[in-house]
Amino acid sequence: MGNQAIRRASSYLSLGIGTLAVLFALPAASGNESSNVIYHLFVRSFCDSDEAAPAMSRGDLDGITSRLDSYLNDGNDATNHDLGVGLLWLMPIFPSDSYHGYNVRNYVDINPDYGTLVDFDELIAAAKARGVRIILDLPINHTSNNHPWFLKAVSGDEEMKKRYFFREGNQPLTPGWHSTTQDNSSLQYFGLFDTSMPDLNFDDPSVRNDVRAIAKFWLDRGVAGFRLDAAKHVYGDTFGPLAEAQTANNNLWWLEFSNYCYSIRPDAILMGEVLGQEGEMRSHTLGLEGLLDAQFMHGVREHVELPTAGFVGRVKSQLEKARQINDTAAHAPNRPFEYYPFIGSHDENPRLASKLDKLKADGGLLASVDEAYRLALYMLLTMGDKPVLYNGEELMQRGWKWDGSGDGSRIYDETLREPFPWYKSGEGPGQTRWFAPRYDGPDDGVSVEEQNGAEGMLSLVRGLIGYRTKHQALTDGEFGEILSDTEDWMVFERIGGDDSLLVMINPTAVGKDYLFHDGWFPQYANALVQFWSDGQQKLWQDDSNAGSSIAGKVFVPPYGLVLLKKP
Repeated sequence: MGNQAIRRASSYLSLGIGTLAVLFALPAASGNESSNVIYHLFVRSFCDSDEAAPAMSRGDLDGITSRLDSYLNDGNDATNHDLGVGLLWLMPIFPSDSYHGYNVRNYVDINPDYGTLVDFDELIAAAKARGVRIILDLPINHTSNNHPWFLKAVSGDEEMKKRYFFREGNQPLTPGWHSTTQDNSSLQYFGLFDTSMPDLNFDDPSVRNDVRAIAKFWLDRGVAGFRLDAAKHVYGDTFGPLAEAQTANNNLWWLEFSNYCYSIRPDAILMGEVLGQEGEMRSHTLGLEGLLDAQFMHGVREHVELPTAGFVGRVKSQLEKARQINDTAAHAPNRPFEYYPFIGSHDENPRLASKLDKLKADGGLLASVDEAYRLALYMLLTMGDKPVLYNGEELMQRGWKWDGSGDGSRIYDETLREPFPWYKSGEGPGQTRWFAPRYDGPDDGVSVEEQNGAEGMLSLVRGLIGYRTKHQALTDGEFGEILSDTEDWMVFERIGGDDSLLVMINPTAVGKDYLFHDGWFPQYANALVQFWSDGQQKLWQDDSNAGSSIAGKVFVPPYGLVLLKKP
């Protein structure tokens, strides 16, 4: 043990934060049924169960099933090797014309690249046995231009044409409009996102009926809910701000759809994707009881770059405002509105680690990349009931969008969705190879194998998820008092049932004492230390079973986190 480590141990011991065991940061137990962390998973990239064709290995459903016990969640609190995530959000798994799956040809079958409905049922059963739920990404704003509905429509079926938006083909092609032919005559159709993605017309009753039937098919099969792709575009025909009537129609549809899903599964999870400014997101909280929180993502990325005052207060206030609107809608059952926080996704450019790399190279980041990344994870895993972790974020996986036009490769978003790196060498059982990575390589420090040590980001994620699982204040809680919300401190309560925790985040390079006294939250003066993390030393410890308490003050390490519990 070096002198610096001894001094560090002395600092903790003098403040009553634990024993010498803190130096070794042993992983905490994983969670099962009570884990609400959502793992956002691109099936094609994750794990391949078929080693017969290693040159073209693609992830599949059986690959996910095979990694439940070894990586995702084995359902056993006594083990510490798995992430302990409680929900798997699978990006589209339906038959599709694209690698990403967002232009769907058949909503009630499985992409043959990924397996079969039998494979899916086996995944549902295996996940359920371990307390893990499955959420499907459901892109119903549009279909594939090879979906049977659209093919019948362009063949002249007038009833099917009502399901889409068509016009005569002798008009200028304004944004979103595309050309096709019908009986050798020119015809135009609307598809906001792409020529291969014609928008559905939700004013047509048959569309609504069939979309409800699609949801029922999967809910009856055991799916826990859906991520609702492009939720604001069901009636929105622009990437810009929507007209009031469009927003109103979106809300009416999503309220109808939500209540239908709840009639089948009252605890269904519905996460809407609504991109835009805070006001535009909030305007869609009437029809939906859950939205992915893009504002949180942008805020976290800004805060770890340059901490500013008021972040926690803004997160709390935005949730309160959204709930005031949502409470006026006739949801059945009426549950509290939820934001689903995240710090990266399959669309966000770049991945967080790459953004921090660029900031550091340009001189715009005071912390190290590793330190800033840990701060982002603290915020993600302590500020929301159901945080979303994009696969690879636990490993600091890199990625930027690619300029496929500039180099002729026609590669664009693939580089945000590269194969999940299992091995230091880049080779091994289950490793996918569907796409030659531009950002991941052998021996780059970014793989499960390389991040598996005590100082790895993977270890911290496992530890925090394991701790979360044991505390209702984090898995089903609310913000309480905000003690400090400055560029130097984020200190706030999380309260759930009888469980109350104080979250303390130090976003600076200097470890500091935080004092409690008669005039400042004396109820925490003798609080029990639950968990701590030192971002500089890359160490953490779950001390929730140690029974150690503070004496009027607590030391919060640099780029660190401490969780306290009232005595």
